Amino acid sequence: MLQEILSKYQYLANPITLSVIGWLLLYLFFIFFIFFYRLFSLNSWIQKENDSLNGLLMGGMLSTNSSLNSCKERSEIVDKTILNACVEAAKKEAKKGLTFLSIVSSTAPFIGLFGTVVSILIAFSHMGNNTSLSLVAPAISEALIATAVGILVAIPAYSFHQILASKFEDLISILKMQRDFIVK
Repeated sequence: MLQEILSKYQYLANPITLSVIGWLLLYLFFIFFIFFYRLFSLNSWIQKENDSLNGLLMGGMLSTNSSLNSCKERSEIVDKTILNACVEAAKKEAKKGLTFLSIVSSTAPFIGLFGTVVSILIAFSHMGNNTSLSLVAPAISEALIATAVGILVAIPAYSFHQILASKFEDLISILKMQRDFIVK
């Protein structure tokens, strides 16, 4: 069965093309994993911080679930410098995964293009003197699969990066509002 598929798509039997497609599929797995993991964790975190902010605005105390509460409890004197450090620590934690999504969204098309270029070069080298459209067209169309996979990976990576970056900004603005309310 595999032999039959590889003989039909002989240009996909190129180890470089298969490596590129495998690499991109691995990227695809990781971007979905990172996206859903970070989406659920950021949504939960935002909800906790929102509840804490609402408690502060209603005249209550800072919630024990708030990220700023641990900084407030550790220090005898709570000032803006300490709370700024806590906000910065929260930024660092909340940004996890965004860099990887950014890297994948920008490099995946180039990785796919690399696979396409190598496949086209190999296809042309196997053609020899017998060149016709019926020989060239299938080789080029099959070589373009790597570019298509690269674009297919880049689109969700970029979209997921933008969604998580928006969640990140929401979280940081809530933390800053809490900080400003505490310090007055």
